[in-house]
Amino acid sequence: MRRGLSLCSLNRLRDDTMPLFDTGYLIDLTNGNPGAVTKAKQVDSGSDVKAISVVTVHEYLRGVFYYHLDKKTLKSKLSKALIDLAHFEQLDYTAEVAREAARIDASLFRQGTKIPFADVIIAATAKHHNLPLITRDSHFDSVSDLIVIDY
Repeated sequence: MRRGLSLCSLNRLRDDTMPLFDTGYLIDLTNGNPGAVTKAKQVDSGSDVKAISVVTVHEYLRGVFYYHLDKKTLKSKLSKALIDLAHFEQLDYTAEVAREAARIDASLFRQGTKIPFADVIIAATAKHHNLPLITRDSHFDSVSDLIVIDY
């Protein structure tokens, strides 16, 4: 959560806790975004395990198919994407995560806030596993008690 964490607490989270990465982060990292690259170096130095939601797997692969379907590049791009994804522990969308997602969605609705359904699931995955979420999408700030680390 960007709000309410001291720099010391945030650094401890960065060093000791397996983070969950948002899809946008993976895309930014693949595209060489300087902030994402710097964050990758920080995380690599502090955590052996990195995680993504299976929703991120879907969104990342969907992008490959959208841009390369029916093209000669599909096989190589898909192979590279699968190698990229293999670097992360992939956390399943379980019944427990679904319950947390439903709670988050209802809470956001009551606040008059809407975020994409895939991001509700990603937030629920992070909350269910007590993981900080690395993202630059500010709409995650609307999810109560979610630890968000931007880059």
